[in-house]
Amino acid sequence: MVIEGKLHYGFLYAQHVELELFNAHFPAFEISIQKMTYGKSKWERAYNYPLIGLAFFGSGYGNNPSLGQVFALMPFINFPLFKHRNFTAGFRLALGLGYVTKPFDRITNYKNLAIGSHLNAAANMMLEARYRVNYFLTLSTGISLQHFSNGSLKLPNYGLNAPLINFGVALRPFKENQNIDDRFYAPTEPFEAIIRHTIEFNVGGLLGFKNMKAVFGQNFFVYHIFENTLIRISQKSKVGLGLDFSYDPSQIKILEIHDIPITNKLSIIRPGVNAAYQLIISKIGFVFNLGCYLGGKEKSNGPLYEKLSLQYDFSKDFFATVMLKVHWGRADYIGWGLGYKFDVKYGRKTVR
Repeated sequence: MVIEGKLHYGFLYAQHVELELFNAHFPAFEISIQKMTYGKSKWERAYNYPLIGLAFFGSGYGNNPSLGQVFALMPFINFPLFKHRNFTAGFRLALGLGYVTKPFDRITNYKNLAIGSHLNAAANMMLEARYRVNYFLTLSTGISLQHFSNGSLKLPNYGLNAPLINFGVALRPFKENQNIDDRFYAPTEPFEAIIRHTIEFNVGGLLGFKNMKAVFGQNFFVYHIFENTLIRISQKSKVGLGLDFSYDPSQIKILEIHDIPITNKLSIIRPGVNAAYQLIISKIGFVFNLGCYLGGKEKSNGPLYEKLSLQYDFSKDFFATVMLKVHWGRADYIGWGLGYKFDVKYGRKTVR
């Protein structure tokens, strides 16, 4: 077990004009509990023995009276990208739950157009350098982006983005084995293996929710179906193409505001085609899609979209998924759903 404290310093990035009133430089703190991996699972060896842990983040974010304080509890994985003796450079990905003390309120806190809810998703991406002084002590420094957003579950939701730099000290309080410094499991895979070429098909559906009472006086359900066709390119990754269809009833209201009549509600169905990439960690997959709409009436989002999905295989053929739909960095909605996957084998490949 490793205990680490970090001091951050950064600023809020105003990605919209409405957020410029929050411009400020500020400190932040982080306390984390980490666990070293030794390759006991296959994915740990594939990712070069990453650190896994849980981080608690907190900051006054400039002490703006309309924004208040922010806190987050985020599980994370720290992937080593380069190792040389006691020096390690890596990438840390953290995703968890955030809390904002003063969200938007149309009467008491109408200036906070960034966040409309107390509870939010919190994400942190960090490039980090670590130097192990000895078995017990490690020093670290890095740059990161801290993000808070509720995925448009409740408007307003411009989100909060803060670039940060940090310095940290990690303490390993006791030796896990008094006789050896570290213990790593050697790879158990054979040096040569026969792997079948496969094309994998992922098909699923999601249901999203948009709280737009502050804008239109009502809430909306969003329906989304998708298909990703993927080819494995390594132990860690798959790439491919995707196709999806989305139906968002809030677009009818937006079109009506712009005096665009809707004679057929199905005309707002938006088909899209996208490039897909999947990062695999045991039964968990992170899926990234970058796409373009092929049609459908719409006014506010433009032709391009991004999707960020977390996929969990709870059986060989079925998975659960959570997806964030994004347009140019602006969260549109979060969807929850289920999917089915199958593959087609078309040959063999020798890996040496």
